Amino acid sequence: MATIAIISPATETRVSGTVNVVAKITGGTKVSGVTIIVGVPEFGTREAKGVGGGKYYIAWNTTRKLVDNVTPTPSDGVFWIRARAVVDGVTITSPFIGVATANRFQNDALPTGGWRSELAWAAKYDGTLEQWKAGHGAVVGAKYVQLVNDPILGSARKVAKISVPESARYDADQPTKTTVRFQSSSRRNIVEGDEFCVGFAFMPPADFPTVYPKSDPANPNGPDATGYIALFQFYGPPYVQGSPLVLHADRRLASDPLDEFVVRGNELNAGDPWPYLSLPYRRGRWTDVVLRIHVSRSISKGWIETYVNQGAATSVQPVPFVNGAHRVPRVLARPDSEAFRTDMQIYRVANRFPVVSMYQTGHRIARTVAEADPRSYRNGAKP
Repeated sequence: MATIAIISPATETRVSGTVNVVAKITGGTKVSGVTIIVGVPEFGTREAKGVGGGKYYIAWNTTRKLVDNVTPTPSDGVFWIRARAVVDGVTITSPFIGVATANRFQNDALPTGGWRSELAWAAKYDGTLEQWKAGHGAVVGAKYVQLVNDPILGSARKVAKISVPESARYDADQPTKTTVRFQSSSRRNIVEGDEFCVGFAFMPPADFPTVYPKSDPANPNGPDATGYIALFQFYGPPYVQGSPLVLHADRRLASDPLDEFVVRGNELNAGDPWPYLSLPYRRGRWTDVVLRIHVSRSISKGWIETYVNQGAATSVQPVPFVNGAHRVPRVLARPDSEAFRTDMQIYRVANRFPVVSMYQTGHRIARTVAEADPRSYRNGAKP
């Protein structure tokens, strides 16, 4: 049977400028439809040219965004690449390779960093609402929060029950009237080189809405898009730039799965072939997440590890990415970034849903995964 593989550049190398990406087909006789896919297939699929000997290539300008091949990229990043072809009527696909671009500054002067004790922080759910609010760096929409017994664990754990109506957009503490927001923030003290674990747990209730892109035939309410619903972000000034990491319900295409929360690559991490993390809603069940992060504006220093438990175990478990790797290089800051924070959210575009509700708990920044784990399934796994 014919096979296809990326033979240049080599996996785990650094590339810059315009680089030829070469695929080689071994075996078979009739070849057609050879493509090389860099990052997101929607933007990075290119028809490859044959050069003889079973080899096909594309020229990839690593200094420009894949979406238009004109706009300069804002940072270096990791790009996952594979090739596809039809050989003797059968579609074959190569394994992924991962390469890092190297068009920006050298990182020798960046701090090595690590854990700092000043980063340790935890939201207080077992006191009064005022105590909970005072323990945060900032809160938007506190009037929509109740501290209640865990619907699953009972009095063994307190959680935040949040229901944010459309009318909240007119409240004095809302930053804009075009969005509807609940947001509770940790201290804003995370900087270049910091290494930490942030944990949190969320449970969508039975009426948590499905989101739809524009013109989705599955949308029972018509062709208009519902927009996203964000649950968590890692963010900080300058605020005119987007968050480098956000977990949200956001379907961009009608073919995207229903009822999932996702973390996608963004312009700082544009090389992911699919969402970095996908989590089914599991309404009425807790999802525990721990993100272990080393913050850097350099792709050679920054990384992320993800741990999740949706009931399959009693503690969070590592989640591998494209090639089975658990620690994935990641750009999570910009050269002009100031101190960052972590936010729990129910954040959506206005005029989409009359009300959105969610249970949240366990928002904590700690040194280890075990310390940050919300342990929603401490009494036993519930797959």
